[in-house]
Amino acid sequence: MSQTIPSSSEQPASGDSSETNALRAPLTPGTLLLDRYTVVEILASDALSNTYRVAAMQRCVLCHVENDGTAQVCGFCGNTLPPPLTRRVLEMRPPANVTQLSPSTILFNGLSYTFLPDNGDGRAASPTLQFSYGAQTDAGLQRGAAGESNQDAIAAFQLNAQNAAGAPTLGLFMIADGIGGAQAGHKASQLALKFIFNELNANLILPFWNQQSLPDETVRALVHQAVTQANAQLIEWENENALQSGTTLTLALVINERAYVANLGDSRTYRVRDGMLEQITRDHSYIANLVANGVVNSTDVFTHPQRNIILKSLGDPTGNELDLFPENEGAYELQRGDRLLLCSDGLWEMVRDFEINAVLAQESNPRAACAQLVQLANAAGGLDNISVIVVAFDSLQTA
Repeated sequence: MSQTIPSSSEQPASGDSSETNALRAPLTPGTLLLDRYTVVEILASDALSNTYRVAAMQRCVLCHVENDGTAQVCGFCGNTLPPPLTRRVLEMRPPANVTQLSPSTILFNGLSYTFLPDNGDGRAASPTLQFSYGAQTDAGLQRGAAGESNQDAIAAFQLNAQNAAGAPTLGLFMIADGIGGAQAGHKASQLALKFIFNELNANLILPFWNQQSLPDETVRALVHQAVTQANAQLIEWENENALQSGTTLTLALVINERAYVANLGDSRTYRVRDGMLEQITRDHSYIANLVANGVVNSTDVFTHPQRNIILKSLGDPTGNELDLFPENEGAYELQRGDRLLLCSDGLWEMVRDFEINAVLAQESNPRAACAQLVQLANAAGGLDNISVIVVAFDSLQTA
């Protein structure tokens, strides 16, 4: 059971000025601070200030009940909660002129509490990569000429505070390729991205904006949770509308200089580094399994009659079996000059890797690179919908 901090009426009486400025003993771990933050650890303490690591209360995504910041399961429904999001808090007596306090400071019971980012291990903040992106989707030459709808959906979201040097940055990039017929696939891909964004916005993007700590294991758990929750919502929508549909997914989440990638189906994410194109994701398709087992050659993925059979997708129980990359733990450390490419099969089936690599190496503008890749896919026949997102990491600012 958490303790609560004493009210101002319970503060000890002060004597001379040195006693007035001196703080009480630091709060013990487990104490509830400001009715919302559980003290996890005392990081530093002296006569004038105390520094704590605290965990914010967590709202369960299933029942929406708030739980103690350090809880591992929801006390109401038993759902597993993600690892806690922690921040550092500096407790001290405020200056006489409170206008000098930072916007992240709260005054309470005669003390000031300043909230600071928590990188978990006391390391200095790393330089922050800044990035730009381009995104384009096209019905494709053949399907567009036939008047068919584009079943692909794309989403690109960038968040950064531009009023301070070294400001944190976040980017969320997603491509979904709908399955199950024109209208069903079109709607499924759009809904999937909407559902995923809503989950990540509430549980990851908002805490990030509020400067809460997001260690790798927390980010990975939240991405997995967002996709599985979206999968449940998409299945519910299919059942309500008596539809058989689904969608592939490839997703890249960028937080400062770290990237996390997830996928289902045969939409892909690549990384370009030092002029080399590398496929990060692994296709969940029948033909990919044949290649992996040595039954057919890798070039058969472009021509095999069963190349479009997808083994995992959102809108299906297999939608809970997403791959996260890097595969075991952690995140990709991004470098200046890196590129991320997300695409549907309408690009990579029409344009070979060496051609993709050439465009990304020669064209520094990510929007122009997207346009060139779509043009190449259509020039090669444009048999399917084509979707491309290019993210370029080109500038570095020091925190």
